[in-house]
Amino acid sequence: MNTFIPGPLADTARSLLRRAGYGEHRGREAQLSYVKRIQGTSFPRYHAYVEDRNGGMQLNLHLDQKEATYGGSHAHSGEYAGPLVERENARIVAFVKSLGSTPERAQTIHETERTPSKKRGGFFSWLIGE
Repeated sequence: MNTFIPGPLADTARSLLRRAGYGEHRGREAQLSYVKRIQGTSFPRYHAYVEDRNGGMQLNLHLDQKEATYGGSHAHSGEYAGPLVERENARIVAFVKSLGSTPERAQTIHETERTPSKKRGGFFSWLIGE
């Protein structure tokens, strides 16, 4: 299931997916993707590819039912649609949207950087008046 979540986003696509409960997974050809286990076992699991795109986030999500079992083949039993995938996709979209966007945060950080810092003394400086 492919979904585009428009920005501005609160963080990078990588960070948002990790905050949503996904762990990094290096697959074939060292391609980075993210997985989230449904149970305590390796399969079934949600499997997602994400990228930052046009100020938003492109999400490609599917459900891996089992590990590839064909000799030398990388094919697996995956669901790219259906109620489980749709529900997880909706959860991720709602989570990302609930975090809001970064413009206010970026502005606050920028204002703090421009404010000159006050010289601070040591622990007893307030007694001596330095």
